[in-house]
Amino acid sequence: MLKWARCTTSVAAILALMSNPVLAAESCSAQSGDVAAGISDFQSDADKTSDQVEDDYASATSSSYAKDFFEKLDSYNSKAQDAADLINKTYDLTGYTSPLSEGNVQKHIPPQVTITMSNANELAQAALDEDNTKLDIADMRCNQDTEDAALGAFLDQADSSTVSKYKSAKKTACRIVHVLASLQDKREKLNEIRENGYSLFYLHAKEKKSYDGHSRTIQLKVDLRLYPEYPDDAGGNDNPTGQPVLLGQLEKINLSYNSYFKWSDNNWTELNLFQKLVGDHEKSEFCWGKIKITSSVKAKLCSQVESISDTQIKVKSRAKFDYSGETHGVSLGSVTVPAPFGYLADVSDMKEKKMQDLQSKVADRIASLFGGFEDLKDKADEWKKSCS
Repeated sequence: MLKWARCTTSVAAILALMSNPVLAAESCSAQSGDVAAGISDFQSDADKTSDQVEDDYASATSSSYAKDFFEKLDSYNSKAQDAADLINKTYDLTGYTSPLSEGNVQKHIPPQVTITMSNANELAQAALDEDNTKLDIADMRCNQDTEDAALGAFLDQADSSTVSKYKSAKKTACRIVHVLASLQDKREKLNEIRENGYSLFYLHAKEKKSYDGHSRTIQLKVDLRLYPEYPDDAGGNDNPTGQPVLLGQLEKINLSYNSYFKWSDNNWTELNLFQKLVGDHEKSEFCWGKIKITSSVKAKLCSQVESISDTQIKVKSRAKFDYSGETHGVSLGSVTVPAPFGYLADVSDMKEKKMQDLQSKVADRIASLFGGFEDLKDKADEWKKSCS
């Protein structure tokens, strides 16, 4: 009897509301206000999260490095009107991560390509999946100018100020998606060049020299690559923990000299993975210790990084052969190779735990922000059911 009474009362209240347009209008007005308040909350949350992400980035890297990253991202989007227009830039390394055949030098910098909002969604989703957030980034519709039915219907009848506030909040939120996408892109690029490195050149030099009145042919081949990820012992005694975090500091890039020596008619002697930081031999030539070619012949590789910038490197390499009390050399000369070293330094940093932790933190920030966005959508659904 009590349940029937409650039901009767509820139905009566609904009928009263339906029969009273003033009450219905007041209810819709209240729900409309709830949605508008939800948009304000979403904007506040997006702005706060954006600030937190920028602080997280600076803490993991440095203030100046983070400032440069966000200024560049914003410069790409200075004319973007909506979230769907947001972009970023990266390099397409396809074809640049395979070993070069002998006699070849990289001739070009990889093409710079655009990360669209749709591309960013895919990259960010991969990062979110790795972080086990169980979040579908597509629900935020960053790559679309339209919203779901309820929220779209509300915005269609909302005043221009409310619409502008929502679009601004969405754009801020989707900018954070691009930040996560950028980290994921570099991490995927790191995996691309982990096995074979980024090849710079593979060159061969051959000369005849006179040793104690006897002519001998000496030869050198160098396969020069940049490896962001190295074997466990690649650091050696001078750098046992491997390459430090670069943060765009090119002098800390580690080059790998896969070198081959040949004396006269003897077989090639291979000595791979001579590792050296650019900054350690940028001002003068550096020579590795002598290696035994035969019982009476020793050789060593010498190299010098003559210059390096964000876009190219100039390297001189030669071999010195000792025999019968005399030393003669064979040289590859100075070789200039274009490459996006600034970007490759950033890619290299993704092997560091603090950069991987940064990626996880940004993913968590997005997941938290997404919760508030879902609350906004729920309020829009209630408004549409009652008032639309």
